[in-house]
Amino acid sequence: MTTENRLEVANLTRDEFAQAMKEERWLLLPFGSVEQHGPHLPLGTDGFFAEYVCLAVAERVNGLVAPGFPYGICRTMRNFPGTVSLSPETFTPLVREILSGYARHGAKKMVLLAGHAEDAQESAMREAALSLVSADPTLQILVIGPYAFLDPIRQRTGLVGRDGHAGSIETSEMLVIAEDRVRLDRMPQVTRPRLSRFHVLTNPENEFPSGVRGDTSKTSQTLGDRALNHTVAEIVRILQSMDAKGTEA
Repeated sequence: MTTENRLEVANLTRDEFAQAMKEERWLLLPFGSVEQHGPHLPLGTDGFFAEYVCLAVAERVNGLVAPGFPYGICRTMRNFPGTVSLSPETFTPLVREILSGYARHGAKKMVLLAGHAEDAQESAMREAALSLVSADPTLQILVIGPYAFLDPIRQRTGLVGRDGHAGSIETSEMLVIAEDRVRLDRMPQVTRPRLSRFHVLTNPENEFPSGVRGDTSKTSQTLGDRALNHTVAEIVRILQSMDAKGTEA
């Protein structure tokens, strides 16, 4: 069995999983979405990102990666072809039951990594986790979104206020994760459109008909490497700090 396979829960036997939980190894759970990402990125982009990062982190902290959950809450992109969205009322209890199942079998330290950047989804994940830690304060559960550590990358690349959905950083990351699934010849050269802050819209896609909400002009594999490596390093730092001191910093 390869090192990568030994890190994936789906490839373990029941006894191997039980032993890993006795050792209190970190369990990383990747959450994606089935959502349009412009004309140049695949519908599964968010899940590919979450699984890639979870595996990279698991390699460095001797963690385990649970099977990815492919669906999410996709309100903003809901009207584009291919986007499948769950309601918070459906998504939250699903996440809660997944976490409860792992906790029942000994998981004490879990990281929920969202590849999908929508506030409603992260809020639902936190709500699901809250019920577990309220019942058992010894549990350690972290919820992390895909943009959590990107500010330094945006500043360095000149993308402050210009980065966004299917833009330079996300496209660049996909060039590293799955280059064969990126259609650069179809990528629109757009900057971040002006978006409504307060207006609840029936057809939000009218504000970004390309399906892209970020500047794509900085796309490169180098940028993707930098962004992914930084995200992985930051998560590893947090988990190591949690193990050593019980705090994130």
